Order: sequence, then C-alpha cells, then structure tokens
Amino acid sequence: MDEFLDFAAALLDVPRETLTPETAFGSVPAWDSVMETEARFGVPIPLEAVPNLLKLADFAPYLGAGAGAHPRE
Repeated sequence: MDEFLDFAAALLDVPRETLTPETAFGSVPAWDSVMETEARFGVPIPLEAVPNLLKLADFAPYLGAGAGAHPRE
C-alpha cells in the first residue's frame, strides 16, 4: 500500500503525508481515473468495480492481482 500511496500522491500532485488508505474520492480535487493505476501496477480493475473505489484503501485488493484476477474477498 505504501508504494500505491506514493504513486497516488505523485498522480494527484499532493504531499504524500496528506494521503492515507482512508483518503476518499472528493477529498482531493485532482482525483484521477483508475486507468493510471492499472497501467502503473499492471493490474486490471473491472469496470463494474470503479463506482466502489471511493477511497484509496478500496484499490488494495487489486494491487498485485494477476491478469484477470478478481480482488480477494
């Protein structure tokens, strides 16, 4: 998760210390799409999952998932 938070801070152009796994959509004006996350970490995030990605911690199940894998329940 630390690597992802570093990535998110750079993507959102905010100081890393301002982000936590609980940082939510809307709390950072520059919140971007998941496409950059998919490209950076080489993981697919299903389109139907996107509406549920409300805070940075919601990405955790997808980080490190293999191609075509779904998040751990």
